Amino acid sequence: MKKRILTIGFLSVVVCLLLLQVSRPSQAEEFSSTDLQILYTPFLDRGDPDLGNGIFTKDNSITAVRLQHYGTWKYGDNFFCLDLTEGRNVGGNTAGSFGTHTDSQLFLVYVPRLSITKIANAPLSGFIKDVYLAGRLERASYGSFEAENIGISFDLKIPGTVFFEQDFYARRTNYDKGPEFLSRTVWLAPFSAGPVGMHFDGLALIKSTDKGANAFTQLDLLADVLNKGQLQAGVRLESAFYKHYERNTPYLMLKWVF
Repeated sequence: MKKRILTIGFLSVVVCLLLLQVSRPSQAEEFSSTDLQILYTPFLDRGDPDLGNGIFTKDNSITAVRLQHYGTWKYGDNFFCLDLTEGRNVGGNTAGSFGTHTDSQLFLVYVPRLSITKIANAPLSGFIKDVYLAGRLERASYGSFEAENIGISFDLKIPGTVFFEQDFYARRTNYDKGPEFLSRTVWLAPFSAGPVGMHFDGLALIKSTDKGANAFTQLDLLADVLNKGQLQAGVRLESAFYKHYERNTPYLMLKWVF
């Protein structure tokens, strides 16, 4: 069993690296979007030691900065996300690779996708817009967390959204004994409230672990401060649901798109 787990883990790393190399466009991206998010909450009433982020502090307040980039090229796309979390002794006394009693944690995600339909020159029409071979690489300072994922991804036509992605991954982490499962859902849903541009965007993760299944969601409700959504302001509701634990945390949020 151990040999099987090591083989799956090795193959996951290899596929992620291959996707990184193959999906890296040699020419300029056809479309790209980069944004910087700043979040703050004084309402962190319960800690969240899972998911690689170690969200708990001495005074229940958190400041977070997220830099993310999405870009498409001829045969696929790439997504990169880096989270910096600041708080008093964030993650607790045994916080991981940043040492003890740290006030900072980092969490990195990279998701490359290769379009099967574009490579095969077989475009789809209907509910499924595109099908991808996808990888997901995760690294976190909290607990020195590592995860590699490999699976399949879909772009779907969902009314009211301009982008809707559904991923299904086989997953290996340095904490679970065997291969696990991860579902990732992402959507962007702009709308208008009179003359004001609004955004209802979301992320949902469902995964299995040695300790049971859990779920994590981020729901954003933002309003345009500057024309065409270059600067947005609003709130994020972040929720975590585990077997013997749940957390619902509201954040004040600014988002700068550039």
